[in-house]
Amino acid sequence: MCSLVAGATALSPIGASGEGVEAHGTTLLRLAGSYRYAGDSEEAKATIRASIETAVSNLGWLGRRVAANRLSNHKELPDRIQISQTGADISVIMGAYSAVAPANGAERELIGPNGRPSKLSYRVTSAELQQYFVFEHAKRKSTYRFNDEGQLVMSVKMTSEKLAAPIEYELVYVRDGS
Repeated sequence: MCSLVAGATALSPIGASGEGVEAHGTTLLRLAGSYRYAGDSEEAKATIRASIETAVSNLGWLGRRVAANRLSNHKELPDRIQISQTGADISVIMGAYSAVAPANGAERELIGPNGRPSKLSYRVTSAELQQYFVFEHAKRKSTYRFNDEGQLVMSVKMTSEKLAAPIEYELVYVRDGS
């Protein structure tokens, strides 16, 4: 998911665009910190539920039940997010779930937020942190960036060949202490 640009070291978080290492380090420094959810949780849950219902609409009743069960973790909004880099690893803690993988884009096998085996990798650009989970039949990309108000926006897009449409939603967080 992330390729190294010629001349980059294995620990340099270089994006496919060839942007410099300093831009990526700056992105991680800007994003590093603890955040708390700033939106209306009931409204967000309704938006997520509607996105899931659209995504599973092509499945039969049993398939919808199974998919809804597997996707239930999306209905739980992480009340807090913490982003950090320690040594060669990037860590994103979403509520009680911790996702740690190398900053160089290499995949790490782990149990995903849905409780199923997954591969996790990160990519850093000059503007955002991209988090990739690859499951047996699905992929999830979460993007962390700041909006114009300086709030952290977590955008989630989950795809699967079994879904009629991707599951997509955004959640907004403010830095702790603000």
